[in-house]
Amino acid sequence: MLKCGASRARAAIVVVAVIVTVGVWACATMRSGDRDGKSGASGSASTASTRTNTIAPTTTSPATAPIGAPLTITIKDLRSRKGDLIFGVFKSAPGFPNVESKSIYWEVKPADAASVTFTTNLPPGRYAASVLHDENKSGDMDRGLGGIPLEGYGVTNNPKPLLRAATFDEATFTLPAEGKALTISLQYF
Repeated sequence: MLKCGASRARAAIVVVAVIVTVGVWACATMRSGDRDGKSGASGSASTASTRTNTIAPTTTSPATAPIGAPLTITIKDLRSRKGDLIFGVFKSAPGFPNVESKSIYWEVKPADAASVTFTTNLPPGRYAASVLHDENKSGDMDRGLGGIPLEGYGVTNNPKPLLRAATFDEATFTLPAEGKALTISLQYF
């Protein structure tokens, strides 16, 4: 009788392990569906949308545990509290600074404070981040004569080149395992 009870306990442990593994796989599969940009909110002025591309962990971990190193970027020097801030993090130059499908993290938040903070967890590595102050919520940079930006923008490291956009290399930073906090100062013309 004792032997039967031990077998049932082992079977119950195996069932729980399978359920946890399937749950982690399902979460990872759902998260990887975000890569094509088809999920998440779009166009809504009052809701923030987030798209994150992360690699699912190979070990079983609690669903609430953050994966990767924390990255916190504070946006400051907004000239108004109108519109949205469109924020993106990029792993390579193609698509930088404004192509959502080429980003590894994309988030839109209301520009409703003197400074706005974006936070995510990413694998340690080399990145560049950008932000656009989309004051009229058009979803893109508005430009005037000669292509001069009419809305605020900025990138990590805060380079301010004249008559051209900042490059990926000028904006790159290294995200260590312990995480990093940075500030982007918006510029307007």
